[in-house]
Amino acid sequence: MTLETSRIRERIAQTERDLAEIDEQVLAGEIQSDTAARLRERYEAERESLRQQLDRPAATVENAPAAESLITRRRLVGAALLIAAAAVLAVGVVNAVGNGEPAAEGVASDIVDGGGVNLDDISNEQMEAVVAENPDIAPMRLALADRYFAEGDFSNALNHYMYVLDTLDVQDPSALANVGWMTYLSNVPDVAASFVEQSLEIQPDGGIAFWYIANIRFYGLGDAAGAHDPLQQLLAYDNLPDEIRGQAELLLAEVEAAK
Repeated sequence: MTLETSRIRERIAQTERDLAEIDEQVLAGEIQSDTAARLRERYEAERESLRQQLDRPAATVENAPAAESLITRRRLVGAALLIAAAAVLAVGVVNAVGNGEPAAEGVASDIVDGGGVNLDDISNEQMEAVVAENPDIAPMRLALADRYFAEGDFSNALNHYMYVLDTLDVQDPSALANVGWMTYLSNVPDVAASFVEQSLEIQPDGGIAFWYIANIRFYGLGDAAGAHDPLQQLLAYDNLPDEIRGQAELLLAEVEAAK
């Protein structure tokens, strides 16, 4: 049995225990029946996703050399539901709460054919070529890293994020938050928390960083109390998309039940 398979089986066993605990918590009056139903649906969905992963061939992803000192080569398998939620939140929260314009806006025209370029019309390969010719222009490199991150190509995303953070010493809050999330998925929650906390120090109105740190503290560090406040801050946004609010409310219910 491979390490990844072992981790998946361990997480399936944990979801089974979580499902059993829900009934106990209802009987003890610790959670309401509607909360229990939402939690049960969440755990059952995660269990099904995990079972499906057992039937897939294991994928090997090499982390970028620049990140090797910070992140192990192992990717956490078993957080399928959290990964899916983060994919939605990474786009939705930024749009909902206005955490800034795309990183390369206003810069691409200066470095691609002299002007008037829409980045949506540029392929990853073309952006890589521009970055190679202009290695120290952080906004374009960050735009490319963000694109890789959204695609789930963490190896390439890490390479560009860490170049900006370490080589260029540009402490971009979004880059810090995303590196923190990928570090968590590599099963290094303490280091992951430090990245996201640094992001929130720079940009206290953290958007997606609130979601990251809540998950890292609760699932990675077993810190329910520390996860509570960032979830409340996230849910305080009036224009938070429904699908994001629903995920955050489910996690908050788990956090409150565990406190």
